[in-house]
Amino acid sequence: MSKKNKKNNKNDDDDDKKKKSYFDVTRKRRSKSIKTVILPIIAVIAIIAVISIYFYSPNLPPSGFGALGSAHTHAAFLVKVNGENIDFSQPQYQVVSDYIHVENGDGTTLHRHATNVTFADFLESVKMDLDEENNCLVFTNGTQYCNNNDNQLRTFVNGNSAESISDYIINDNDRLLVIYGNETEEQLTEAFDELNKIKIQFT
Repeated sequence: MSKKNKKNNKNDDDDDKKKKSYFDVTRKRRSKSIKTVILPIIAVIAIIAVISIYFYSPNLPPSGFGALGSAHTHAAFLVKVNGENIDFSQPQYQVVSDYIHVENGDGTTLHRHATNVTFADFLESVKMDLDEENNCLVFTNGTQYCNNNDNQLRTFVNGNSAESISDYIINDNDRLLVIYGNETEEQLTEAFDELNKIKIQFT
């Protein structure tokens, strides 16, 4: 091979190296730009989207619920444990859920503001539950009131014993009683009388 050809080949190799070097540098710069500029922008956009959903879409109904305002019904209710009423007029129980709640300092009228919202949804909102399989009134702090030899959990809708009240959707003028203890028939009648005397707040 002639010196001229060798020189040309060397120049070609140098040109190839320069091209490769240029493309490598460009590729590295592009990669660095993506990491330092584009990825943070995407992260900021994602954070803004999450914050917007959280703060500006508070009335999106939970799964299965109708839209807020799709219903407006009122019922009286009592939850009694060992002869004592749970006082739902206390601030920690007031308007915990927009969909079903007690309000205005009243603790005996249940307000339902959407379709498909159950009594269990109310209890869950105030950190309670009815474990009907095991016959227990359960609080999320771990306290449980379960059937035993001395005490019994009973639920009633409009004076009628109900095996399942959790999935019950209240109607206007309904009266619900959840009672745990060892009440006599006379004491149970007194509880019904107390429930029936409640003036339902229809506002």
